[in-house]
Amino acid sequence: MKTKPLLLATAGSTVDGRTIDDKMLEEMVSSYNPKTYGARVNIEHIRGISGEGPFRAYGDVVELSIGEVDVDFNGKTERRKALYGVLDVTDDAKKLNEAGQKVYPSIEIEPNFGGKGFAYMMGCALTDSPASIATERLQFNRSLPGALTVSADKAEPLEFADGDVIESGGALLSKFGSMLDAFTAKFSGKTEEKPEPKADDKPDAATAMDFTQLRPLFEDLGKTFSTALEGLRTEFRADADALAVKLKKIEEVQERTPDQKYRQRPISDGNATNYSGIF
Repeated sequence: MKTKPLLLATAGSTVDGRTIDDKMLEEMVSSYNPKTYGARVNIEHIRGISGEGPFRAYGDVVELSIGEVDVDFNGKTERRKALYGVLDVTDDAKKLNEAGQKVYPSIEIEPNFGGKGFAYMMGCALTDSPASIATERLQFNRSLPGALTVSADKAEPLEFADGDVIESGGALLSKFGSMLDAFTAKFSGKTEEKPEPKADDKPDAATAMDFTQLRPLFEDLGKTFSTALEGLRTEFRADADALAVKLKKIEEVQERTPDQKYRQRPISDGNATNYSGIF
């Protein structure tokens, strides 16, 4: 689902002393074309080797635009050029945002894209510590069917259809109890008076049984089911966390292992700006 244009980065100094100049932002806006090279949304600038792990893609950068924004520096306002972008995010990105995790954007810039001499947007990470100043906190909110907005002022909870919600054991038990109440009321409520049955008439099975006596049995069954479900959820979370740690270690080893075609970057002579590409 697409966001509205949100503030991804501002020109000027970054929190770690580097610089994003106006020209870089302007070139990224004019050059960006997903058909030429599509920038994807990732977590903390880590690209996993599997589409199933925690470091899979979380969406795409759809389009970029330029603007201006006022930034407050200890009471003094500074006008800066700003880079805005529209993202098309996945449900996993929305769930992370709802949990208050990875709520800021961090852009990836190639200053010399394809050797053509202009800057290009290579990717955008979801992070909790961006280098660029005045980036906009992401707060996804589904306000209209098919529309996803981003607000810097107020966060609203996501609203899902019943089929999209994963209920906890407590919620299931509550729903089960309501069903039992309706079931008991149906068969134990007052009924119209009927003529006395004849001696040879057999009693109706539904009216002969007192269903209120079955409620404790069903409640115990519901509690047992709820406890088992919560245990499975806890076990699943533990396995998922352990797998995430193992994958991260594998990716760290991969990052430290140079490619066979790798050549060390020449030492800078001090005349060129050293961009790491991640802001």
